[in-house]
Amino acid sequence: KKGGNAKEIDNNGVVLAGEACLKAHVSRYVVLSSTAVTRPKSLGYIFTNVSVGGIMDEKRKGEERLSSIFNSQAGSSPLSSSYTILRPGGLEEPKKNEILGPSALEISQGDVLAGIVSRADLAEVTVELALSNVANLRNTALELYYTDSVQPCEGRFKPLLSNGAIPRLHGDTYEELFRDIQPNIDFYKS
Repeated sequence: KKGGNAKEIDNNGVVLAGEACLKAHVSRYVVLSSTAVTRPKSLGYIFTNVSVGGIMDEKRKGEERLSSIFNSQAGSSPLSSSYTILRPGGLEEPKKNEILGPSALEISQGDVLAGIVSRADLAEVTVELALSNVANLRNTALELYYTDSVQPCEGRFKPLLSNGAIPRLHGDTYEELFRDIQPNIDFYKS
């Protein structure tokens, strides 16, 4: 395929687009990344990284660089630009590509849980995040997947499925789904 490699797109491209958003005073820049991007020992990271030319390494570098430039911007008023990193789980095959909506979705933070999600639901959530005025979406990262597909990114995170240490967010509307997202979250340090 033509179009560039992981470094050009998922690292440098993410950063250049972020810098353009800052310059243009775009209120929120939503970046699509991947679950397990902060978990280099996880099977999902290793498999994806090897099969797609180092893409997970470059996605993580892009996330870190983006965070750095946004966090160093002058002023942190609610009117300043912000970013939200959306880390979807595995994408369903196109033949099943339908919108199930917020009531079928789960959001977590910390990059410890994953699952699957359709491209259609991912696209809808991306737009909802970009248009949302909710302050808690500023400069943070979150994972998105269907509630009925949730699994830990690594075996050591299995207790987090039920012990409440990582909030698992649900809602019948996007406002409800986004309500308890925490700002300034990157990954769970264990």
